[in-house]
Amino acid sequence: PRAVARILREVTRYTAQVLMPPGWDERYITVFGATYDEVGVEGLTSMTTKLRSAGLALEGLPGPALLPPGLSPLEISQRGRALAKAGVIGVREGPSMRDPETVAMLFDTIRRQVNPNHGLRRPTTFQWEFTDPDVSTWHLTVNNGRSVVEPGAAPKPDLRLRLSYQDWVDIVGERLDPLRAMASGRLRPRGNPLALARLGKVFPRG
Repeated sequence: PRAVARILREVTRYTAQVLMPPGWDERYITVFGATYDEVGVEGLTSMTTKLRSAGLALEGLPGPALLPPGLSPLEISQRGRALAKAGVIGVREGPSMRDPETVAMLFDTIRRQVNPNHGLRRPTTFQWEFTDPDVSTWHLTVNNGRSVVEPGAAPKPDLRLRLSYQDWVDIVGERLDPLRAMASGRLRPRGNPLALARLGKVFPRG
């Protein structure tokens, strides 16, 4: 199961782009009598059914969640398409989109994929302070398996992460290693060292 989970985790972030038509013009798909999301739902349902039949249900695989929990197959397809079009996941062509809707979807996805076995002993707040003047600060509070994410600064964040929005998107999309980002000064954490040490447990990469 661990090897299967590792391989699936490596490829899942690219699946939204498998059917990516030129310029995201869906007429290349609808001409065959189906929509992008219909194909996406069918593909996701087929994959999960086959894995479950083999005794490898997605929710039972070791490591972090492969897909955002709490969403239907249609919602997962829609979100994957939106994040791929925005240059958040998959292969990025040009700068990632930074409109409020994309940023909110990004942080909601982050909230949904917090590791429930994070090991934090008390409510802990992580705050992202972007160097870009056009992207708001966001914070995430993890509390006994329940996570809340909101725009704006928290009163007393435990850990503040200062970096560019693009670098954070590339970390989320696994195009930039967070340790390399810290070593090069592109990611500057400030605050509780214990919260920083637990960050890799809250957001395990595989």
